[in-house]
Amino acid sequence: MYELTHHQAQNIVDRMMKDIPYNINIMDHTGIIIGSGNNTRIGTLHHGAVKAIKQRKTVEINNDEEFVKKGINLPIELNGIIVGVVGISGEVRETRPFGNLVKSAVILLIDHSIALEKENLKNNLKQEFFNLIINSDTIYTSELINQALTYGIQLTKPSQVIYVESPNEITQELTNSLSSFKISKYSLCIIIQETDKIEATLQQTIGNQYPDAFISISNMNDTISNGLLQAKSAMRVLKGVYSNEKTIYYAKCEFIVDMANLLKNDTRLERLALLLEKNEELIKTLQLYLNCNLNANDTANKLMIHRNTLNYRLNKIHNITGKDPKDILELTELIFMLINRIK
Repeated sequence: MYELTHHQAQNIVDRMMKDIPYNINIMDHTGIIIGSGNNTRIGTLHHGAVKAIKQRKTVEINNDEEFVKKGINLPIELNGIIVGVVGISGEVRETRPFGNLVKSAVILLIDHSIALEKENLKNNLKQEFFNLIINSDTIYTSELINQALTYGIQLTKPSQVIYVESPNEITQELTNSLSSFKISKYSLCIIIQETDKIEATLQQTIGNQYPDAFISISNMNDTISNGLLQAKSAMRVLKGVYSNEKTIYYAKCEFIVDMANLLKNDTRLERLALLLEKNEELIKTLQLYLNCNLNANDTANKLMIHRNTLNYRLNKIHNITGKDPKDILELTELIFMLINRIK
């Protein structure tokens, strides 16, 4: 049997009393007041509610008595079971017109609450499943394989992972797709097992709703945990090195990713990152210089600055970090610095 909580009941009372000029009480299935415009009555037994529960019908009380106040009390039924009672205190002839209105509103709010709880349970189960499949220690048991089918995933088939990071909060609508899983407010994982669906997913599902999102795509993998690891690693390269692109495939940067992972805790790169940490202009200049394949003219044009200004910035990077962007070996260190500053 569904049980009303104090929190639900009080929320309903507070909302209804904004529009109705009478005190409203909501009682549980035993007649105990669990929501009221009069806080002192919460936790006490409402005798009018007890009578309404026993008689399974509306009870009107015309006069104040020792344990009851005049008003109208209507049982709340869900699927033939009384889950509570709503009471309106006041003259019966005045409160009667509001009775069924309040009762209907209460039932609607309860139905909404039940639907929300079911949706939350469904989302929690989906999240628990996702947490399992992205754990590299998880074994694909027959039970997990069967559960995956619920989300349109065949764990026995290779898959690709699309990893999305958006500057705006990702809505529930996008995660309603069976194989889409929310990682955080601003990140999402989509599991694809048919490679011909990648482009359509990128354009129709993500591109239309989140044009400013960064997207990385893994290789085909036997496990989803490996796919997500690849996609996240590629994301670091995308956000660290590229300033004018929104999408990257792990296959494009696999070697760089592997090297960056080896250097992940290198204190020398951390030191370089700290030196440039507060100078976004220099970081963006370095990124665009790389994006333009070290072509100074293209870089200056895209930055809309004079080439001398570009040379001044590149020299400034050299002076601050001790690494010359025009020297291929020292530029390599700067590249890994850009990647490893993205966590």
